[in-house]
Amino acid sequence: MLEWNIGQIADSVQGLMMIGLEFAVFYIAIKAWQQGLFTIGDFVWIQTYLIEIFLSIWRFGRTVRDVYRNLADAEEMTEVLHTEHEIRDPKSEKQLSVVRGQIQFQDVTFGYDESSNVIDDLSFKIKSGQKVALVGPSGGGKTTITKLLLRLFDIQKGKILVDGQDIKKVTQDSLRSQISLVPQDPILFHRTLMENIRYGRRDASDKEVIAAAKLANCHDFIMSFPKKYDTFVGERGIKLSGGERQRVAIARAILANAPILILDEATSSLDSASEALIQGALENLVKDKTTLVIAHRLSTIMKMDRIIVFQGGKIVEDGSHADLVHYKTGLYKKLWDLQVGGYLDK
Repeated sequence: MLEWNIGQIADSVQGLMMIGLEFAVFYIAIKAWQQGLFTIGDFVWIQTYLIEIFLSIWRFGRTVRDVYRNLADAEEMTEVLHTEHEIRDPKSEKQLSVVRGQIQFQDVTFGYDESSNVIDDLSFKIKSGQKVALVGPSGGGKTTITKLLLRLFDIQKGKILVDGQDIKKVTQDSLRSQISLVPQDPILFHRTLMENIRYGRRDASDKEVIAAAKLANCHDFIMSFPKKYDTFVGERGIKLSGGERQRVAIARAILANAPILILDEATSSLDSASEALIQGALENLVKDKTTLVIAHRLSTIMKMDRIIVFQGGKIVEDGSHADLVHYKTGLYKKLWDLQVGGYLDK
């Protein structure tokens, strides 16, 4: 508002000065004409040049104002560019070496701000090759756990270990190269399907990309397009359906073949028919991998080796599906009953 007012005042002052100068020129020109020193042609010639000078000065003033405005905007932008990343690699630049894929949280405490903790003194261990589902009400800390494992945030207290190695003491690139993520809302680039799948492992050959697409049940719908694997998917994959985007993301994870896998609501965008198609692909994907699955549809995690139930950032139940459904007062039992048929009154 202040900038707008100053601009208006500057324009007004500049306009008044031009009007005053114009009156002065008129007065001098008329006096000179009366004395025979000036002709009408001389007056028109001077007036034309004067108007051109006024327009140039006016444009120059606006240009100067635009330059200063852009410099102010650029200063704010450069502050962002010069701001150091909160998450930094250790000076040693040690690389993470994953052989088994064992994950361990030791007394982990984390909060997005200082006012409250999302996770408080959390400890659990996931064995190598184990398939573990993280369930619970929204806000329980399930997605936060996967973000901490990927080291998108640093914890305030405790340790997160992968094969006994503290993830804060290894480089972020080496950590994330050992973890495949299939998110709830996969991000695709405005490139071809071949390039989007190859993003999982950029040195992969075309044959390897096609093999991964077949395992993820992508191949058939890709071949239905006129340009097949050379089809551009649009910004964020807008030209594909939600289920198709999800299958492309799974094909990426199959191609990456990382020892640790995170599935964050990986089948949430699929209808029943598409989900049936993709279950076999997921079974191939999780084979011989340590797998964390976040799911609200409990029917998709019945075959998991272990189910950990979170509430308020803490573990309230831990066991297999068969064990947890027998706890009549348990949270998992309540969630299961709601999904099986508890929405309608009988």
